[in-house]
Amino acid sequence: MNYQPTKLKLLIYSGFFIFILFSSAKPVFAFDQSYLKGKAIEQANFSLDELVVEPKLIFSLAGEREQASISLYDRVVNLIDPKFSPIGISAVFTAPKYKIIDQSTSYDIYSFKRRVGDILSGGGVVLAKEDVVDPTPEDSLSLGTNTIKITRVSVAEIEKFVSLPYQTKKIDDPDLERGRQIVSRNGKSGKKLLLYRVRRENGVEVERNFIKEEIVEKPQNKIISVGTKIVVLSSVSGIATTTNLSSAVVSANYPRGTLVRITNLANGVSVLKTVNYTWGTASAPYGVVLDLSWSILDELRFNGSGSGPSVLVEEIKQ
Repeated sequence: MNYQPTKLKLLIYSGFFIFILFSSAKPVFAFDQSYLKGKAIEQANFSLDELVVEPKLIFSLAGEREQASISLYDRVVNLIDPKFSPIGISAVFTAPKYKIIDQSTSYDIYSFKRRVGDILSGGGVVLAKEDVVDPTPEDSLSLGTNTIKITRVSVAEIEKFVSLPYQTKKIDDPDLERGRQIVSRNGKSGKKLLLYRVRRENGVEVERNFIKEEIVEKPQNKIISVGTKIVVLSSVSGIATTTNLSSAVVSANYPRGTLVRITNLANGVSVLKTVNYTWGTASAPYGVVLDLSWSILDELRFNGSGSGPSVLVEEIKQ
């Protein structure tokens, strides 16, 4: 109902502007531009989710319509068509330009939308769930805010395997001769899984949180069998007397360096010792096979009665 009077009014103004274009009446011309811009905004039908920008007015005479630089991002409102009026008037609304900083690249998006999310989606920008946008997609922008920063975020679970070393254990083997060692079982390293949650921003790791660990394969210990079997080469029995020499094993039957097992026949207690002294050219007293220091007699738990304990002396294979 209001369009026809408004159009009539614009036609009247267009005639008036012919005069203005060729005169110096600039204050009147400026007032008329404000009116035309206001009418253009009314006819542009900006929605509530769009920014209203000031248009650029384009005037053209009949048959000489100005060739305006109009892009895909512009919204044009024809106020007066020069085909039907001595002068043509158009209003061009140029969409605000936003600089998008996306990881290490930047590009421009033109949009009338206020909301950041609408600006990006309208520009074909796809956001992942974890991506961070500044300002946020829910924020509404005002004129003058022209930079939107996108941080591409990825969150993933990362597996890391670490080796579990095996241990070496020795066990006595009564079937193996004393002094011998053999590998009964080779060792084998195990494997442990470590699970982390890793956050990367623009491809750079910024956070790593431990989730759990799990033994994937247990290590297998190396087993070495140690021989404990004693091989007796020869033996004698008799009395072990005492000597004041420290840690002395004086033998009447075996040379120095011979390994012997000495057993107290009264209680069955045995010790392994190496002969370190002999009687030499002298003869041992009758029935005496050893002369021992008191420390060794204590090991044999000799009770101190008599000239010494009755012992069994066995030559041991080394």
